[in-house]
Amino acid sequence: MVRLSQILFVCSVIMLPAGCANTQKEADTKGIKMGDLASTGRRIQPKVLRTTNIEVISYELPADNIASMEGIWQTLNPGTLRYNEPNSFAANGLRAAMGKFTEFKKVTAMLKTANATKLPTTSLLMTDNQPELIGIARMPNKGTVSYIDRQGAIKTADVGLGIIGLQIFTRQIINTSAPAATGTAQLASIHAVPAILASTEGVAPAIAERLKEHDLRIYSAGFSAIMKPGEFVMFGPAEYKQDEITAAGRFFTKQGPKPNIRVFLLVCVSIF
Repeated sequence: MVRLSQILFVCSVIMLPAGCANTQKEADTKGIKMGDLASTGRRIQPKVLRTTNIEVISYELPADNIASMEGIWQTLNPGTLRYNEPNSFAANGLRAAMGKFTEFKKVTAMLKTANATKLPTTSLLMTDNQPELIGIARMPNKGTVSYIDRQGAIKTADVGLGIIGLQIFTRQIINTSAPAATGTAQLASIHAVPAILASTEGVAPAIAERLKEHDLRIYSAGFSAIMKPGEFVMFGPAEYKQDEITAAGRFFTKQGPKPNIRVFLLVCVSIF
């Protein structure tokens, strides 16, 4: 028994330090600031969503009254626009010019005098390089469309069921040299291209991709403008022709016993 008691005593002495070593020691945080605990890696800045508000106002007027549009065109300034293909733009029978806020009421009053009817306005809240299509009419059947391409070449394209309209892109321009240097945009680049795009709403993605193969964008009839809030661009046909060979015939003319032409005002409302 004495021998057994001695063995137990020796074992308890050996295990005692090990048990003390497992006791958790409270961390010493004295003198440590909260900033010292922050990560030293690069912080990710939140992405700012920049949007440009464009209102598209359209008018229809009798084709016989197109000559009365000349006074409106003379009020505006075509020189501030940049055309994708200047010669082809004119060859497609199109015309565009830019105006300021002070000229807007004058232009709308002259349109009213020309017996133009105002159609519903479309308001677009656009982010950079996210295109929007302003529908003009529907393409009810598959067919062939002719237009004037670069260097006056007449091109034809097979298009399917879709929407005829204007595809609009925007891109904000940051003015870093402004006195306030706030990094906010005071200008936006507006780009418009006549297009016929397939209607893919409710269609499976694989089928939608095949339908988009027949999308047509007439870049030779497109233009861009650097705009600030309050400025606008008027876009429409230069003259009325009964045929539909040129882009003006497809996009800006409504045929019938009493044909009409359509004119668009692209108004830059706000940039933020």
